[in-house]
Amino acid sequence: MPNFLKNLNKEYLVVFLMSISVVFSGSLIAPIEQRFISSLTENSVLMGFTFTLGTLSLSLFALIFARLSRTYGKNKFIIIGAALGILYPLIYATSTNILQYMGGKMIFGFAGAMMGPLLFAYLQEHLSTEKNQGKLLGYLYSAQSIAGSFGAILGGFVADKYFLGAPYYLQFAVLLIPFFLALKFFGKGKKEIKKSEKKYNYLFGVKYILSNPYLLYHLILEFPFKMNWDVKIILYPLIIISFVDSNVITGSVFATQGVVAMVVLLYAGTFVDKKSYMTGMKVSFLILAIASSAMALSTSLIMFWIFAALFAVGEAISGPSKGVLEIKNIENEHRAEVIAIFSIFGCLFGALSLFLAGILLTVLAPQMVLLFYALLIWIFFGIATIILKVMLKRNL
Repeated sequence: MPNFLKNLNKEYLVVFLMSISVVFSGSLIAPIEQRFISSLTENSVLMGFTFTLGTLSLSLFALIFARLSRTYGKNKFIIIGAALGILYPLIYATSTNILQYMGGKMIFGFAGAMMGPLLFAYLQEHLSTEKNQGKLLGYLYSAQSIAGSFGAILGGFVADKYFLGAPYYLQFAVLLIPFFLALKFFGKGKKEIKKSEKKYNYLFGVKYILSNPYLLYHLILEFPFKMNWDVKIILYPLIIISFVDSNVITGSVFATQGVVAMVVLLYAGTFVDKKSYMTGMKVSFLILAIASSAMALSTSLIMFWIFAALFAVGEAISGPSKGVLEIKNIENEHRAEVIAIFSIFGCLFGALSLFLAGILLTVLAPQMVLLFYALLIWIFFGIATIILKVMLKRNL
């Protein structure tokens, strides 16, 4: 067993299990969510807006909860977020109209704002004293990929065998795991270091990122990454269905990406530790740009499937690369707040991605929409590289 696993404390193991459960639960509905929403509305713009509500809700509250956690501690917010997490799958599953589903999306975002940034800040604080940070992040992301791959194929299978909304009930059952873990290990008796602050500069986190060349580079590249990441849930099923009408095949493509990422992540972290996080960032985004372009131009299911797997390679390398970049460039005192800022921007980028996709799908075929998103990777990769070089020269 790796020394990393031998030396982990209880709290860290709980975060590990909670994150895997959340990823698994989310992947259960990935193959069917777009089709379920389509059964509630045929308006593609409204469909895109529904997907954005969760990310908009998260972006509105992530920074507030991150800042409040400095005064009241992370534990309370993690528990409340986990409790809210068991509600939205039931709202999804019982939706008879699009407005009810939108309500579930808003609760999903609220729960994510409480749990996501705070759990990841807790993780990075723990890893900040470790030597092989990329490798350790790789283990975690690999475990998440395993959970995601099983969840995606299981969700598609359950939907085909029973009914389209069945994966939502399974999602509810899985989310009971992080809820009970949060109650057990983040409940009463857990001491935290808290700070009482009278004034709060809401722009502090943004200024912190803009002042650091590497964090700004990360932020710029987060735009095309999130645009392509979030749009998968809409475009991939539509493209796959244009080749073959099967929820199982759709789930299998998502599962393939999870398996590929799982394998690559076992080595990606070590690659980042040896070569540097910047090398990892450059390699990952080059792969993402090539794979996304090739998927958009695919003429068969097999071709799309192969390049979807290659896209997962780029995603896998980017995970430890971005994680180590953040660990190296963010001070622990400001970690939760800065991560919340990244989360907010990510949510806004994701919301824009889904809403824009809904509009573009009214005039373009799904693969042409994907091509547009692929071009964004090429363009912003170039922009980020130029800005980084300029800032580093100024800092000499």
